[in-house]
Amino acid sequence: MSAAARIAKVLLVIAIGVILWLALSANPPRAAGLLDFDKLNHLGAFFVLALLTDYAFPSVAVSALKLLPLLSFGLLVEVLQYCIGYRYFEWLDVMADAAGIVLFWLVRRTLRRRFDPLIQKTLGV
Repeated sequence: MSAAARIAKVLLVIAIGVILWLALSANPPRAAGLLDFDKLNHLGAFFVLALLTDYAFPSVAVSALKLLPLLSFGLLVEVLQYCIGYRYFEWLDVMADAAGIVLFWLVRRTLRRRFDPLIQKTLGV
């Protein structure tokens, strides 16, 4: 496993933990301005999760094997929010999660072309 994949896996676990904490907190911290738009937060979070997943599992082809676990995680978060009582389930949140994943896959090639050389240079590979 490459150093980039190991780092991406650690960052992916941290991101999942932070997202779960934010999603299940009774009073999560709120950003001001445009970042206070809930659906944009979902889109951004799942864009980042898709990016980290892509780097964490480089041997897995771009397919449902990468997409479905992320979307399942988004659905799980909504179910957990429903179950805890002080948050609620929203299909629009799941759709915003899916939009973040799809947006990443639409710009993936361009991002990888720009980031891969930087990552290789930084890690000395």
